[in-house]
Amino acid sequence: MNSDTNIAWTDETWNPVHGCSKVSAGCENCYAERISRQYNHTDHEWTNEHAAENVTTRPDKLEEPYGLEEPRRIFVNSMSDLFHSEIPASFIRDVFAVMRNCPRHIFQILTKRPGRAAHIDLEWPANVWMGTSVEDDRVTDRIDMLRATDAQTRFVSFEPLIGPVGDVSLEGIDWAIVGGESGPDYREMAHEWVWPIRDECRRVGAAFFFKQSAAYRNETEPYLRCEDGVRREFRELPNLPESTRRARQALMATDGGESDAE
Repeated sequence: MNSDTNIAWTDETWNPVHGCSKVSAGCENCYAERISRQYNHTDHEWTNEHAAENVTTRPDKLEEPYGLEEPRRIFVNSMSDLFHSEIPASFIRDVFAVMRNCPRHIFQILTKRPGRAAHIDLEWPANVWMGTSVEDDRVTDRIDMLRATDAQTRFVSFEPLIGPVGDVSLEGIDWAIVGGESGPDYREMAHEWVWPIRDECRRVGAAFFFKQSAAYRNETEPYLRCEDGVRREFRELPNLPESTRRARQALMATDGGESDAE
């Protein structure tokens, strides 16, 4: 596990899978590939050609969430995609079993392959928040695929937002994260592209989280420049499922202390 994360919407990262392959324009400057290549975790570019070599399961990491007693939000596979075609469905079920056995934690899965997530036979625990990435209007069909999953809480990460998404519907979506790209080759993001997403969240009652503007450094400008020119912070989160609230209350009673409900 890694609690030293600069991802504002999570507390920990958990990587029972490593490596990926690029599928769309949002992957062009993949930070996970850059880190993996820098530290020699993978030898080849993250392309379909090398997917069998780059994408590996890490069974040795499956037990890690059990060691976290304090309730946390855990980003599953910041360095991969759990629903990559190279990951056996049996291993995905093993990951889900761990998440199901840790109801005090919230597990945030983000995939660019929501179609596979919708078609694997899985038992979806309420503490799994299932998300997909949408970088511009060319891949908004992923939202429809996400809606087809049986996850109780669904979210869309519009990050890196590299173009407008158009008249997109967020019906059936509980949370939207928006962020510009960061890193040495970052692409610009117009704040005007964000306003319709924020408004659609308001229309459907979804939580809205603005992570950052496009910049070299992550979290450089975590404020949305609104229509009136005022910079505002939006850091909303979905409601916790009742099962997670009960698990945290039970933990608090056992410890005799206080627990962070959110």
